Amino acid sequence: MSIFSLLCDDIVDFGTHNSNPRKNQISKITPHHMGMAPTSAVNCATVHKKGNTSSANYYIGPDGKICGGVSEDRRAWTSGTGNGKDTNDHMAITIEVSNSKKGEPWPISDASYKSLVKLCADICKRYNITPHFDGTKNGTLTEHYMFQATTCPGTTLKGRIESGQLEKDIKLAMDIKPEPVAPVQDDEKIWNYLQGKICNEYGTAGLIGNLYGESRFHPDNLQDSFEKRLGMNDAQYTAAIDNGSYAKDKFIHDAAGYGLAQWTFWSRKENLYNFKAGRSIADLDMQLDFIWWELTNGYKSVLKSLQNATNIYDAAGIVLRQYERPADQSEAVQKARTEYGQKFFDRYAKSAPSDLPSLPYIVRIIAGTLNVRQGPGLQYAPVTTVKKGSAYTIVDRRNGWGKLKSGVGWIDLNYTEYVRQA
Repeated sequence: MSIFSLLCDDIVDFGTHNSNPRKNQISKITPHHMGMAPTSAVNCATVHKKGNTSSANYYIGPDGKICGGVSEDRRAWTSGTGNGKDTNDHMAITIEVSNSKKGEPWPISDASYKSLVKLCADICKRYNITPHFDGTKNGTLTEHYMFQATTCPGTTLKGRIESGQLEKDIKLAMDIKPEPVAPVQDDEKIWNYLQGKICNEYGTAGLIGNLYGESRFHPDNLQDSFEKRLGMNDAQYTAAIDNGSYAKDKFIHDAAGYGLAQWTFWSRKENLYNFKAGRSIADLDMQLDFIWWELTNGYKSVLKSLQNATNIYDAAGIVLRQYERPADQSEAVQKARTEYGQKFFDRYAKSAPSDLPSLPYIVRIIAGTLNVRQGPGLQYAPVTTVKKGSAYTIVDRRNGWGKLKSGVGWIDLNYTEYVRQA
């Protein structure tokens, strides 16, 4: 009897076609993208079943519908890893996700992503998997390109996996509480430097939340996916640049993200290299000075927005889309970077304690959509959503969450702005 998740909307059962008996326990999940024009889950599964080369355990369409393909107790032909016991496909449940548009950055719809998160959470619960991406084939979340020469899972999905966003969202769906942002070496120094320049704590938090999301404040951080490709870890890459064995031209054009801001584009890496002027490429003070140099030269509009910011969410979004510009610039990433920024704001902002208005007061939603939860925290289930621009009266406040006057639930105040007293 075939085994499929109860979340399936449809099933195109492959039987024994395009698959093999599974030789190992299920311990991984490998999300793929379909890499073509938008198509339904059933259509993609049907095309694969009619052919003789490809298959997956699950397919997700742009409408979020989930279709079962190869039974979970069988190894699908998805990652091209051969038929050995310890190859990825014998250990992984593979999921093909439809793109919402053909071509770069190979986007996926919100509905597809939400279904992917739910399906992954369901698989993790049933097989006792802790979702974790560590940039290698040893993680429980793996990527197709680790096993074959391919660009799969596509720029958008790859960004959500490698940024840790997918792992975080799966854990939230499993009711695993996210780990708090712990104090990091030099984090106060970074805050004080940027705040001393920007002179706006919301703007500083928006920028620092992005830097934390990019590099965890490690100035020698080499983009994880390039460590295997270049055969060097953070320290080795940095040393090779500093001693000249990794030439300037290679550093500029290798397309590897590096440093606090994960500078990637060739002209920005060239400017960083020239700016160091004899110092280590990983010198923290130099990189902070370089960030300020960029903001005051090529990113003046970003700096102006940060200096006039009225909330962390908008500031984080401006840095995300106009300064960092990663492959995934979705609202989910903006929210994650807002949360990071809020942690450092709460830790270091001088205005944080006194800025809290007295109850009751009215707030306006600044996120695109925001969950209303049963209680004051992510561990509570959502009951409904509220939209950007709508206003609500807050009658109670706990740990950064506000209770709605209607009594329907609680909202995260990080994604609101104060309007007036009620």
